Amino acid sequence: MKKQFLFIHAAAVALFAFPFSSQAESWTCSMGNSVREIHIQTDTPSSPVPCSVVYKKVTEGAEDQTLWTAENDAGYCEEKAKAFVEKQVSWGWTCEEATGGESAMTKPGY
Repeated sequence: MKKQFLFIHAAAVALFAFPFSSQAESWTCSMGNSVREIHIQTDTPSSPVPCSVVYKKVTEGAEDQTLWTAENDAGYCEEKAKAFVEKQVSWGWTCEEATGGESAMTKPGY
C-alpha cells in the first residue's frame, strides 16, 4: 500500500512539473534565404488568453504583424496559428515548430 501511495504521489508531482500540453507556441518557416516566424503570445504564461498571433518576416526587415487576437477563447490563437503555418507550408515554406526546445518538421494537415 505504501509503495502504491509513493507511486501515485510521484506521478502527480511529475504531472505538475511539466506543461499540460506539448502544443507549439512558435514556428519558424524558411524558403531559400527567407525566414518567417509565427508566434502565439500571451500576457500570462499560465493562461492561454488573452493571446495574439504575431507574424515576423525576419529576413525582410518588415515590421511584426499581429494577425489575430483573442480575449476569451482559449483555443482561438492556437487554431489560427496552426492554420497559418499550414498555409505557409502549402505555399512551399518549410516550417519547424518549437515545443519546449524540441522541433519537428511540419507537414500539411498535421
